[in-house]
Amino acid sequence: MFLKPGVKIGPTDRKKLVLAWWPFSIISFDSCPENMFLVDLVVASESRDPLPIVLTMRRYRDRYRLEPSPPVNVPLIVTKGVGPSQILGSILKIYRDLRDRISAREEIDIRSLRRMATQIRGRRPHTLEEALANPITRGILSEILESICIKTDNVRISSYIPLYILIGANIVKEEFYIYMERKLRSTNHEVYALKLEGVAAVLNKYQNPGIHGEAIGSDYI
Repeated sequence: MFLKPGVKIGPTDRKKLVLAWWPFSIISFDSCPENMFLVDLVVASESRDPLPIVLTMRRYRDRYRLEPSPPVNVPLIVTKGVGPSQILGSILKIYRDLRDRISAREEIDIRSLRRMATQIRGRRPHTLEEALANPITRGILSEILESICIKTDNVRISSYIPLYILIGANIVKEEFYIYMERKLRSTNHEVYALKLEGVAAVLNKYQNPGIHGEAIGSDYI
């Protein structure tokens, strides 16, 4: 299925961005089945570290129109094999490693906290180990896991629905957009997804101008 955004794809987008149908999955957990989240399947298949998988997730609201065929003639990205068990395993690894680190009750003084806060503003952690090494990012990870209903390691994925969403990316300028109800800039994709060698390789195949395709039937998709 293909998500139909509520925005117009203008000539600037076609000229400056690589447009592609990007594979995601809508998932929910048995801990809160009424909440749904988008997982980037390209990131999940290409990242050797679980951190980018969680940080590129976003809330999904069941109000979008889905279509059986792509309404825009742009490349369709196919991922390597990845499924709910691998995604859940990555999320639970973060939960368990975070739980173990917090259980150690590491003590740290206020000066160290201030120094770490300054470092975070200058550079985000790119691996789970980097994130766990800093008490501030450990706190952020705890909040993220709670927001996606991961409060125990006895959690299962209750629904898993693959779909394609139109994205626009510019490798050189490090820009990544997701076309949903509007054109959303995903800074976490820019920091985490575009830095993955496999993701960059996928987009570089279509980086040349003139291959972005034309809308089928309408300028709205």
